[in-house]
Amino acid sequence: MTRRHLTLTTALAVLLPLGGCGVLDRDQEPVPLTITASDWNGWDPDHESTDTTTEVEAVEGQTLRVDDDLEITFTDVDDDEVEIRTADAMSPADGGGGIDLLDPEHDFTVERGTPLRLATPTTDAGTSYRLELTD
Repeated sequence: MTRRHLTLTTALAVLLPLGGCGVLDRDQEPVPLTITASDWNGWDPDHESTDTTTEVEAVEGQTLRVDDDLEITFTDVDDDEVEIRTADAMSPADGGGGIDLLDPEHDFTVERGTPLRLATPTTDAGTSYRLELTD
């Protein structure tokens, strides 16, 4: 057996048992999550927001697209919190409706009893999201 084949065989022998340890946690029950998207803009005072509500089941390792602005991956799922990673950086929103435009992020945690509020990091027009664990 050549050195190359031996290296490849050794690598496969080490990696194959890990295949069962994939990203999906098959023992974890899906956790219901409600995502409400509201469009907005900063230049039209007569703009009326359109809300769209999406009911999903969070499953660790699953990726889904909510709309054109939000694609999320469930990185860790627990009954009391769900960790997500967004494909595009999003701005966390505070309780008063303000958003942090200077430090958009990709990783967030939705905790049971406390909705997570995110927004597209812009001041002209975008979408606000409210993510909440449901029963």
